[in-house]
Amino acid sequence: MDASPHSSVPPLTESDLRLLRIFRSVAEAGGLTAAEAALGMERSTISRHLQTLELRLGGRLCLRGPAGFELTEFGRRALVAAVSASEALDAIRHELNLARHVMTGELRIGIADNCLSNPRSAFARALTRFRELAPDVTVNLSIKLPGDILTGLQDKNLHLGVTGAAPGVERLVFEPLFLEDFRLYTYARDGRAPARADLAREGFGLVTRTNDQRTQMAARELKLERTAMAFGLEAVATMLVSGGFVGFLPVHYVEAWAPLYRFVEVEGAEDLAYDTIFSLVTLKDRPLPSSAALLTRILRELQGAEKRALGQRFALVSGNYA
Repeated sequence: MDASPHSSVPPLTESDLRLLRIFRSVAEAGGLTAAEAALGMERSTISRHLQTLELRLGGRLCLRGPAGFELTEFGRRALVAAVSASEALDAIRHELNLARHVMTGELRIGIADNCLSNPRSAFARALTRFRELAPDVTVNLSIKLPGDILTGLQDKNLHLGVTGAAPGVERLVFEPLFLEDFRLYTYARDGRAPARADLAREGFGLVTRTNDQRTQMAARELKLERTAMAFGLEAVATMLVSGGFVGFLPVHYVEAWAPLYRFVEVEGAEDLAYDTIFSLVTLKDRPLPSSAALLTRILRELQGAEKRALGQRFALVSGNYA
């Protein structure tokens, strides 16, 4: 069933909006089976709802079957419309509740892993204060990779993101919050910290993180031929513990693992240390719901002290975010 360019979509009803919400859940989950738990419906019921929506809209929304799940071009346009409709209804509900001095709804946030162990991050404290001020708001918090956070914001699946991803996406606004400092470590079973000059001779390899140009440049600086690829901080740490590798880890992450694992900084590699700026990220042309605006204000207040404490160091690292 393909959408006809010569027939218009009929006026939408309340039932159509419900079907659009179901369709959005299926599309965001990536299939009918994956959406069963989120919707609390059986696959056969979801399938019937999709068929009804396709008949109402006059076009095939997705391909579903043994070959997998895939949105059609019409389905992709319908998903954008479904997201906009959901946001409009949520905005109306927010405004009516605010008129009654009540803040409700769902706040969807994506944050990078290991923010909790960074003493410079005030996110957990901000969330505590937020929940005191807006107890009726449902907070949907998920740990995501930097790229997934940026995609989620652009797809309007997230309201706010906290990530160390570098700015550069025109549709997004990056507001610097705090720093994370990385140094070159290895795992010392004998307690000895190797010297940078001896790494190649002793057969050390370098653990490089996926899509991290800094570690790839460090491989050339250190002249280490043997490398390993890691996906995430814990993967880097696991490779170091396995022996024979050096890699970059945040100082706070190493300190958090100190009771269990003895990571030592490589001697003479101080010049390879670097800072990563973590930012609050929002979609530029999307008005924030009142709950997201409140959490943003709280974060700014709490992180302001961190920015002032770091002073010039913070200004130098975050200068390219202006």
